[in-house]
Amino acid sequence: MLRKVLILAAGLLWLGCGPSFVAVTPPGFVEIENEYDHYDFRATSADGLVIAVREIEHDPRGTTEFWIQAVKNRMRDRGGYALLETVKVKSADGIEGTQLRFGHDEEGNRPHLYYVTLFITESSILLLEAGGSKKLMTDQAAELGKAVSQFRTN
Repeated sequence: MLRKVLILAAGLLWLGCGPSFVAVTPPGFVEIENEYDHYDFRATSADGLVIAVREIEHDPRGTTEFWIQAVKNRMRDRGGYALLETVKVKSADGIEGTQLRFGHDEEGNRPHLYYVTLFITESSILLLEAGGSKKLMTDQAAELGKAVSQFRTN
């Protein structure tokens, strides 16, 4: 009997550990399952444009401004990404977020864009990321915008 209770408890714990968001795979993209352990969701277009979601426990607790500055610092220090623009956004369930739009020149001076959208909740920091060549990001801007506006926290 104790064994059955432990198995049931483990199962309930496992169910409660799923992601606390719903990401929408845009048309023309396919979800990549279990390819990258550090992402909770990842999808790609046939041309190589990628969107992904990371969920991080909101511990230690910080203000939205703290986490925005932390992402800016990391992107600058990590590879010379330049902040091009900051845009206020809203998820499908009304959570206000901030999208940081970065630029970077890849090998051969090929311009790339990388967007990080932060949604901060009491328990999680949700990072919705999109990246690819400037041309792909520009061509798919409407679909990327829908991926953000249709994103839901649970």
